[in-house]
Amino acid sequence: MHPEAGRAVQRTRDALAIRAKLGGPGCQPRFYLIAHACPAIHNCGETAIFRNEAASPQGVPMYHKRLPYYLILSLAVLCIAPAALPQAKGALRAVVQTWTYDPTHNPPLVTAKIVNNSHKDITAFNMSIKETYANGHVYKHEVLEEFLGTIIALKEVQGKANEANFRKYYGDGVLHPGAVWDEKLPVQPELTDYQAVVDVVTYMDGTAESTNDDAFGRIMEERQATVDSQKIAIEIIKSALGDANDPTPAMTAAKKIQDRANVWKVQPHTKLDLNDVYLESIANELKALSSGNGNRRDALQQIVNREEANMSVRSVHAALVKTGGPQ
Repeated sequence: MHPEAGRAVQRTRDALAIRAKLGGPGCQPRFYLIAHACPAIHNCGETAIFRNEAASPQGVPMYHKRLPYYLILSLAVLCIAPAALPQAKGALRAVVQTWTYDPTHNPPLVTAKIVNNSHKDITAFNMSIKETYANGHVYKHEVLEEFLGTIIALKEVQGKANEANFRKYYGDGVLHPGAVWDEKLPVQPELTDYQAVVDVVTYMDGTAESTNDDAFGRIMEERQATVDSQKIAIEIIKSALGDANDPTPAMTAAKKIQDRANVWKVQPHTKLDLNDVYLESIANELKALSSGNGNRRDALQQIVNREEANMSVRSVHAALVKTGGPQ
């Protein structure tokens, strides 16, 4: 399995999440970065969810992931706010049109409809959300929907036998102009008001609009951390391949990559500058390769080629150019 194919929560058995340890010992993690898993496909869609408060209204930490598709709910949905939501001055070209609340779902569920009013394909968007409850509690948080992994996955399967199956479930991984995305988010019972505003949008051409500098920075930070981690893995694998006397280059590379991840995980960090889950998943892939049959050096080179191709795509989207919102 590819390093990013198994990073899903709830829906798959291969559940992994990137936990960014920021601020040193004793600090709460600022955010979780979560990716969706695709069946038998590499680099599927990613999601990051950022919570500004440490706990839900009941005092329990809430971190949720997004799925790229959902089962159709058979339950009746109570529409509390069916009309279009007012947009703030200077709103971006992706907006929350409406939201509906289903208190009968377990847990209660809000569906926010986000429409792409731009003329470009969207690769990610961030929402700032304010939930108000009957007991007076107000819960503020942010949710980032990241499509870049799905975009990269599609490039890998194009022209292959599993392309049709991929497109059946994930489309082509972007939010097209005029398209509507249903963002389904669990909430607590007795919700009385829900305010959601899209404050960051990134586009396929490498540009972005933002009225939330912190969220915009997190998107770039996470993408760049994965690019930097890919560079590390590629260099280590190439070095192992370069040693003609090494009988097990895959295992040699796996150990070194795992060591890099282990060292990073035990250190305090003020920013996310490495994707340790990616490194660990690559290491696991190499360990599996080492124990398999066939020409392992050729297989190692194929992994290098794959990661270099993926890195070239991701690098463009890690170097976003802000064209909208406050400059």
